[in-house]
Amino acid sequence: MSDSRPWFREPETFIALAALVVSLSAVAVGIYEASLQRTHDRAEVWPHVELATYTTPKSATLTLENTGIGPAVVGSIVVSVDGTARRNWPDALEALFGALPKTYSVTTMGDRAMRPGEKTVIVEVPADQLPPGFWQYIGRVGVSICYASVFGEHWTMSVPKLGGKPTWTPNSGCPPQRDSTDF
Repeated sequence: MSDSRPWFREPETFIALAALVVSLSAVAVGIYEASLQRTHDRAEVWPHVELATYTTPKSATLTLENTGIGPAVVGSIVVSVDGTARRNWPDALEALFGALPKTYSVTTMGDRAMRPGEKTVIVEVPADQLPPGFWQYIGRVGVSICYASVFGEHWTMSVPKLGGKPTWTPNSGCPPQRDSTDF
């Protein structure tokens, strides 16, 4: 370095500053790219659960399906009849129909993972066990299902009255399935 020029006018100083600017820019671009990649990864495994009620000449079914593109980890399920939470499907069916049907089938979904595209019949009642006016009965049932993605993002899918419009709400976590319930 020449004694006649100050340090900030030396060519080495300009080269060092240019290298510093390029390095800091590379770090900023890397951080931004990592953020974009995380957003993309979350979108690649986004679950979306839906409830559907079907009636056929043979039976009435309530199905749960993961229509998203990633696995859904079902955390907790709450089923209510006339606004009162029930313990399990037999309890809900008895409250709904006044008596438990002679034959029915149920599947427990709480604390279970569903693959993308998986569809599970969670309740099925044969047609000869259904009371007249089935759709009036089924409108008394409400279902709320809390589920998560593999990245720990949580949603609650709620249907206040089966056959009605569902809502999906993001939340911070699923409450644990109550010990006295089995859905």
